[in-house]
Amino acid sequence: RKLIGKPTERRGLLSLPTGAGKTRVAVEALVNAMADGAVTSPVLWVAQTEELCEQAVQCWAEVWRAVGPERSLQVSRLWGGRQAVRREDEGDQVVVATIAQLDAGCMDNNDYDWLSEAGSIVVDEAHTSITPSWTRLLRWTGVDRKPTHAPLIGLSATPFRGVSPEQTQRLVARYGGCRLDDGIFEEKVSIPLLQRQRILARVEHQILAGMENVPLDEAEREHFKTYRSIPPSVREKIGRDLDRTNRLVESVASQPGDWPVLIFAASVSHAETLAALIARRGRTAAAVSSGTDPGMRRHLISEFRSGRLQTLTNYGVLTQGFDAPSIRVLYIARPTYSPNLYLQ
Repeated sequence: RKLIGKPTERRGLLSLPTGAGKTRVAVEALVNAMADGAVTSPVLWVAQTEELCEQAVQCWAEVWRAVGPERSLQVSRLWGGRQAVRREDEGDQVVVATIAQLDAGCMDNNDYDWLSEAGSIVVDEAHTSITPSWTRLLRWTGVDRKPTHAPLIGLSATPFRGVSPEQTQRLVARYGGCRLDDGIFEEKVSIPLLQRQRILARVEHQILAGMENVPLDEAEREHFKTYRSIPPSVREKIGRDLDRTNRLVESVASQPGDWPVLIFAASVSHAETLAALIARRGRTAAAVSSGTDPGMRRHLISEFRSGRLQTLTNYGVLTQGFDAPSIRVLYIARPTYSPNLYLQ
């Protein structure tokens, strides 16, 4: 409502800790605004991954049924090769899209001119939105400049860019320097507050013995000094370390059988190896990565969320905005130097 009421600068970013319900908050606010006629259709909701998009679709459906007006809502999926068409009647419409599909041809296709005039644009995991593809999207929808014809809303649990002040400033400028959560709550919405309210779990941190040291050669050390990240060769070393892998498998096998376990592996092959070895120990387990068939990936994630799959290993696909609150044990079995990534 703060953005809708502004005549010119209608860009802002909402930041709440992971697990606090950013998606739910944003969707309910937009549903109320659509019911009042303050936001027009279509709403364009953009995310990085298909998993985040599907979570947004489910949230829109649930909130519209619970608090939406007594009229129909059409939710269009624009990812994985699907196409979206404009609703023919005057009813409400939300288009949920991946940035990859929009950038792969929609923005250059006259058939999607109607979508470039969306009544509101929402960017999920907005801390990623300073790359060229996002710049093209904001230019295409006309919200990269003043005045904007529609509100631009960014959502992020980590409204900064790693340890780079320059990139963080670009992110701040992209959303008009406006934090929508400033001054809204009597107490700062922090992880300790959400833990006291039993919204987030209290975490017991443990370090597995024997996992600390990974030898680096001269080229790998130079890469780390220059880029503050490790090259793929180090992740492959971690995945091939038999002693390290066996220690991890032993630890997973020791967990209670009814505890869902999520593992962030060092590489695709590492994730697949862990899943196979854990399955041999009697726990149901599967691996997912960006190379997994999208339909199979959705199926395995659904099985894990429902509790039918006890252990899910992954590399590179569940690092942001993934909701699975039933998880009892989380293994971070990969080097993680990005503050954004670790907090997510």
